[in-house]
Amino acid sequence: MRKLLFLMIAATALWSGYWFVGSNAVRDGVTSFFADASRQGIVAENAGVTVAGFPNRFDLTIDELKLADPVSGAGWQAPFVQVFAMTWKPWHIIAALPPEQVVTLPDQVVTVGSEGLMASVRAKPSTELPLAEVRLAGTTLNLASDQGWTLGLGEFTLGLRADEALGPTGYELGFDLAPLTPDPDFLTAVKAVTIPDLPPSDLPEVVEALWGSIFLTFSAPLDRHAGEARPHLRRVEINQFNLTWGALAASASGVVEADGNGYAAGRITVDVTNWDRLPALLVAAGVVEPQVAPTIVRGMQALASQSPDLKILSLSLVMEDGRMSFGPFPLGPAPLMVPPSG
Repeated sequence: MRKLLFLMIAATALWSGYWFVGSNAVRDGVTSFFADASRQGIVAENAGVTVAGFPNRFDLTIDELKLADPVSGAGWQAPFVQVFAMTWKPWHIIAALPPEQVVTLPDQVVTVGSEGLMASVRAKPSTELPLAEVRLAGTTLNLASDQGWTLGLGEFTLGLRADEALGPTGYELGFDLAPLTPDPDFLTAVKAVTIPDLPPSDLPEVVEALWGSIFLTFSAPLDRHAGEARPHLRRVEINQFNLTWGALAASASGVVEADGNGYAAGRITVDVTNWDRLPALLVAAGVVEPQVAPTIVRGMQALASQSPDLKILSLSLVMEDGRMSFGPFPLGPAPLMVPPSG
């Protein structure tokens, strides 16, 4: 009995020591991160770092977080950020984000309001810490820019997970981003567009469905060496993409990969049902000039006439020899997938 009691006391002491050593390491790591960032010219501030959760969790809280890059103009502010990890599974962390954050971009400031916004990062238990999955989900998400636009999401999920079928550098990006509420002013602009031979827009205020999965292949694994290896995309395969917005529906599939010069090359086929709702969207978004819209409509009508169903327009986004076109419409240079130094 005494031996058992001794073992229990010893195990408790060891576990307590492990927790205190681990909590100090977490706190020191965060403190070092802020100090290193400041030395590199990054604005990195907080009002306090605490670690709780004894004995089974590491619960990290950072208060009044502020990060900003004076060079790029990008920044992030939050009243707090909480990060949780089980003591026996430190390679899986979960972050709880506050109901209001401020994201600064080079040309605007976006206020982020949310409910139940959570993020999780899970690595494989290995010394290289290869990424297994990263996931972002929430009950609601509302974006409001100081430039006047807004965007709202209902319950949504966004995740990236390693997929062994795609090789050691392959990942699947999955998303379900609807119901989605576009900016009301944009919807007003869409309804104000008049195009000969087309009815007024009847798109509802909410996008009912926007979901899919995309296979991504990088030049290197996403692991603890990613900062040195700087992985970049080598191949993108749209496995599924589906949008439903009132009578307007769209789906897409195809493959794009880097050619010998590093430019995106490939073909993505887009099928649009009830395509006659599309021109007003393009005009309101500024993609098409109002005076050109009738010509675009006639072109779409001619293309749709080649389909068994006149309501369906099938177009291909083609990237070849460093150029890009969407059906018969030239779009300019194709994206550069491989960095010049790559």
